[in-house]
Amino acid sequence: MSYIEAILALFAIVDPVGNIPILTGIAEHIPKGQSQKAFNTAIIVGVLILLVISFAGDAILSRIFHIHFADLQLAGGILLLIIAIDHLIIGSLRRSVMVTGTFSPYEIGCVPLACPLLAGPGAMVTSLTTLKSSGPAKAIVAIAVVFGILWLIMRFIEPIHKFLGRMVCTVFSKVMCLFIAAIGIHMIMSGLQYYFTVPK
Repeated sequence: MSYIEAILALFAIVDPVGNIPILTGIAEHIPKGQSQKAFNTAIIVGVLILLVISFAGDAILSRIFHIHFADLQLAGGILLLIIAIDHLIIGSLRRSVMVTGTFSPYEIGCVPLACPLLAGPGAMVTSLTTLKSSGPAKAIVAIAVVFGILWLIMRFIEPIHKFLGRMVCTVFSKVMCLFIAAIGIHMIMSGLQYYFTVPK
């Protein structure tokens, strides 16, 4: 996996453009003028979550739960496929991150913005598999680039949302779901290959 492929894979999972309507909706539950604090908190916490999972996840899985990397690829691939199908057809997983009431920017920046919206299970699995299959440098670069783009989008989210409109954001999100499904299938096939490869 090249740097570009690693970035595109994580970009498709996090889906910064497709999440714009959700981000603006959640921002309505933050005290006026403090939405940027919530967004900055979400970026910092999201990056930390993915870095910790990427570097410590494999040790936890292999030493504590005795799970092989191929098992993670299979489970992660199935998870990404479910996420893609849900976003394309049902959308219940995305609706589940919507909140009611008013919260502090730091509370809402951690949950649900950082997790599960930005650094959710799909992003965690993608970051971990990227590190395992392609090395830590590509995982770190992918996380840095994608969350850098996210920060820029959040910084100018209102004008971007007005320019693109809900329809464009929705269509973009649906297209990203096709890439997520393809990534999921690839991970499933990679995991199965480990078990069905005949030793020479």
